[in-house]
Amino acid sequence: MLTNQIRNLSSNLTNSIGKFIGGLGISANFVTFLVLVSGFIATYFIYLGSFHWAVVFIIISGLLDGIDGAVAKANNKETKFGALFDSVTDKITEISWYIALGLLNPLFWPPAAMAIAFFMLSSYISKHAKAVGGKSGGGIMERKERLILIVIGLLVINWMIYILYLIAFLSLLTCLQRFFKNYKILQEIKKE
Repeated sequence: MLTNQIRNLSSNLTNSIGKFIGGLGISANFVTFLVLVSGFIATYFIYLGSFHWAVVFIIISGLLDGIDGAVAKANNKETKFGALFDSVTDKITEISWYIALGLLNPLFWPPAAMAIAFFMLSSYISKHAKAVGGKSGGGIMERKERLILIVIGLLVINWMIYILYLIAFLSLLTCLQRFFKNYKILQEIKKE
């Protein structure tokens, strides 16, 4: 119940910000472009080992990512390209953070590679399931949760290797959750 209240509050805030930014004539795709730019700046700071600055730009990237859709809705300019651009931008920025962590410390490569593989697989399952009549999304480890864990790892860098393994493991669980949820849904559709 508390999580629903937090989501509603967050959604209302995001929509208000989206209307304000949309009213300034700024397009949703430009906001998505800023997600990419701030994400890459975070990547650069991770690579340099400037973790506090990396956290600042990851948070900026995450906040902008939360409002680009609201800007599109406020301007009545939701497009398929915008949804594609948003999705691709999310993946590119997040993958770049894992790569920067691997370049920073070779011990981070195995869990970072597993995290990339499993979060991309969970995304693939979600998109493909939706395309064939199932449901997209859901599961224990989505983008917001991964970003929170990455920020915690950057703030306490000695925990990063464990956090990367945790992200990989929980992303694998998300793959399984999405797969079996859609297995049930698609079996029910088949019966109808």
